[in-house]
Amino acid sequence: MSQPTSPTEAAPSAEEARLHAFVDDQLSPEERVAVLEQLAADPEAAARVAQWKEQRQAVRALARDWPLDETPADLGNIVLRAAAARRWRAVLPQALAAGLLLALGLGGGYQWGRHDAGMPAMPVAAPTDRAASVPEFAREAGVAFAVYSSEKRHPVEVSAVEQAHLVQWLSKRLGRPLKVPVLTERGYALLGGRLLPGDASQPGSPRAQFMYENADGDRLTLYVAVFAPGTTPAGAEFRLLRQDGRTTLYWADGDFGYALSAQPSVELQPLAQRVHQQLTG
Repeated sequence: MSQPTSPTEAAPSAEEARLHAFVDDQLSPEERVAVLEQLAADPEAAARVAQWKEQRQAVRALARDWPLDETPADLGNIVLRAAAARRWRAVLPQALAAGLLLALGLGGGYQWGRHDAGMPAMPVAAPTDRAASVPEFAREAGVAFAVYSSEKRHPVEVSAVEQAHLVQWLSKRLGRPLKVPVLTERGYALLGGRLLPGDASQPGSPRAQFMYENADGDRLTLYVAVFAPGTTPAGAEFRLLRQDGRTTLYWADGDFGYALSAQPSVELQPLAQRVHQQLTG
């Protein structure tokens, strides 16, 4: 028998429902942009969304080996709501707010100063100052970096200790065999990776994020998206997205979209060139 609703339990407001829909990737691209703009100006709401996203990822980490087609559609939402009262970690509002500002950043061409021997430099796109020209996957890559690069306890879902499992799992979820670039010669070791939701306009198209760290604690992430043939929303040239103290360098190769994100103190030029060399070699 169902229990009567407690008179003290208020139904979620329309605003809260919209934020939950944002976390659950149930909004249209236009609605997502509106929410991003709202959260960039509202640190308190940004903090709530950051916590919900972390809880959502924790749930997914626990069930990462459970096939998606065997999971009830509303299971994640049910567990997410139930876990909302458990603040198992603190999230700084500024961290997500900065990441959300990055998602609204401006794109520009990235000029290579040098490149690896034997590897021709990729074409450089003409600079642009139109945020609308930046593909969704590049904006999401910047947000994902802003949220997870500062994590101490849970920066990744699967650590590099289980690299074989990590690659197999993410390849299965993205539907394509993935490669993990080796950046140790550049001073960066693989920490691991995680599965992330994709563009809301492309249901069932998850993304992969690989995280690296150097001896100084600087982190960078490689964000990988897979698109249907002929729908890749970026050219083969490198483009740079800069906003609020973070940089994302993105490009496309075939049906794959790639985005390398880091703090501005990290020199992305040789790192991205090395990544491109390994992924296309």
